[in-house]
Amino acid sequence: MSSPTPAGAPDLGAPATAQPARRDASAARRRRHLHAVAKPSRRRSEAALDASSEADIPPPSPRLVQKLGLYAFEALDGTRVVAQLGGWITAEVAAQLLERRAARTERRTLYRDQRRTVPVPGRVHVNRPFPHIAEAVVVLDTGVRSTAIAIRLEFIRQRWKATELTVL
Repeated sequence: MSSPTPAGAPDLGAPATAQPARRDASAARRRRHLHAVAKPSRRRSEAALDASSEADIPPPSPRLVQKLGLYAFEALDGTRVVAQLGGWITAEVAAQLLERRAARTERRTLYRDQRRTVPVPGRVHVNRPFPHIAEAVVVLDTGVRSTAIAIRLEFIRQRWKATELTVL
């Protein structure tokens, strides 16, 4: 014999109602739209090879390398926001630039150095070890000193993107 349930308490012995059926239908709908995707086994650079044949990949223009080097220098110097380079660099490069910028800003604060330098890009040297990878160097001249910027570019999704960037 079942005892009567107090008011407001769910009756656990009661037959199922239409509500669980509604929940099952919505869960089935979610399962249809949300499903696990297998992790890609190929690296980004290998996936870039599939997008184009080797003959279709144009070399990176020297102007692109100069602009990228100049903008990276300005981002480290504090005159440009790192997010403005978002389309040209990977997330890892952006994180590295932010770390270096913080260190430079701290050093400037400690030494109370308020000088800003205006660099002028010089010659660009580009080497392509593979058709979808380019390694480039650009020298920036600030009048007082020169700064070299080494960039590794990979052809990803039909465009050149910096996967490594070092300001020397």
